Amino acid sequence: MFALVLSLFFLIVLLFSLLLAGGREARSNPAIRKLPPGPTKLPVIGNLHQIRGNLLHQSLWEMSKQYGPLMHLKLGQVSAVVVSSAALARDVLKTFDLDCCSRPHNVATAVLTYGDSDIGFMPYGERWRQLRKLCTVEFFSTRKINSFTSVREDEIARMVKHISSLISGSLAVNVSELSLYFTCNTTCRTAFGRDIAGDDLNVYDVLRESQEVVASFFMADYFPLLGWVVDVVTGMKSRLRKSFLELDGIYQKFIDCHLDVKSRSGSEENEDLLDVLLRLRKDEQLTEENLKGVLTDIFIAGTDTSSAVVEWAMAELIRRPELMKRAQEEVRRCVGRSKGKVEESDLHQLHFLKCIVKETMRLHPPAPMLLHRETMHPVTLSDGYQIPPKTTIYMNAWAIGRDPDAWERPEAFDPERFVNMASPSVDSFAHYDFKLIPFGEGRRICPGKNLGILMAEVALANLLYSFDWQLPPGMKEEDVSMEEAPGVTVHRKHDLCLMAANSEAN
Repeated sequence: MFALVLSLFFLIVLLFSLLLAGGREARSNPAIRKLPPGPTKLPVIGNLHQIRGNLLHQSLWEMSKQYGPLMHLKLGQVSAVVVSSAALARDVLKTFDLDCCSRPHNVATAVLTYGDSDIGFMPYGERWRQLRKLCTVEFFSTRKINSFTSVREDEIARMVKHISSLISGSLAVNVSELSLYFTCNTTCRTAFGRDIAGDDLNVYDVLRESQEVVASFFMADYFPLLGWVVDVVTGMKSRLRKSFLELDGIYQKFIDCHLDVKSRSGSEENEDLLDVLLRLRKDEQLTEENLKGVLTDIFIAGTDTSSAVVEWAMAELIRRPELMKRAQEEVRRCVGRSKGKVEESDLHQLHFLKCIVKETMRLHPPAPMLLHRETMHPVTLSDGYQIPPKTTIYMNAWAIGRDPDAWERPEAFDPERFVNMASPSVDSFAHYDFKLIPFGEGRRICPGKNLGILMAEVALANLLYSFDWQLPPGMKEEDVSMEEAPGVTVHRKHDLCLMAANSEAN
């Protein structure tokens, strides 16, 4: 009771001070008159009340239809700009990339990444440049990615075997769950050298909870002076602390296991990513916080995104049997019936499958709002609108994928649109002139982009190659729900459960 009374007292004080400050700001700052258009703002809370539902990208998309593809919002004490078109994305991610490439403070990510000590959320500067360069060379180079081909192949074989066992029992396949297990197991074996299937660490549950916490509302993000009280009262701070301790416990157990192993060969080719991190820490190129912050990037961002792409792709294909059939015919023709599996070396032949993955990422980008950016200097975008420093930039990749000025029939799932584009085999998403930015672009582009695409493509190719897919008895294509679940990475609201049958190729 005392805590509630105290929080109400602080709220009253904060409201009064913000009203005074807001009035002074409007009178003294001429740049405010040049901000992009946006909905009417209420005192103190600004536009927070207009964010409807728990799917931020959809709510902002609806608002942008009225106020335009460059929209200004005031979210509590946070000044924010929402970008919802490819042309404006080019401005932010290319023309003014250097001015817009830092990160705003976020309560949840700051805790889970050990004080923003990772690649994704560290503010822009020399330390970030060093860390990104180090991790790009050590983790995401073509040589390093190829060194773990056998791990991915083994996990694909395990996934195929599991589906076959379900077929023998006439059981449905939970594609949503299966794709998550594939990417999570692959990531953990690559990063930690550890097979977590059947592990007692509850890695899957910790992963889901961490995703939910990152996507949750923390008052301190919008009202820093008040949030520390409210987030304690609502239990959000304790929930965040619990999630952090669970993650840290997993990391520490993996680290201790590595340090206890005395018989490693020392060969760089045999190093998993945690070995590399421990070596860099020993050489004082990384701090303890950097090491665990990067592990958070790999564990959360590296696990969930590829599984979401596979899940959405299968959902779209099962609703369009003609596309499913065309994709299967391509895979089986190019790979051959006798080979028994799709290898990564086969992917370059699978042009239509690559188009399916691109189209899936257009309509269902794994991280629809990307990671928020923050301006470091004043920026003047299209039509002379001025964006002050310390403004949060929301890049709505989900809305950009539906921009009618960039795409014909933007709501339709049509992989053919990429077949008809010039150079459909080009894997660089920048080739599409900022119309397709599921991994971002510019300095803060996801360094694991190539690995993420590779894992999605090889998983999807093997699902199509090895099995024929149907809806459960009694379901029709139009019955497949495409509702989204809330989260930083957006999955389907309902698991995708399908019936599989062994193909002649298997």
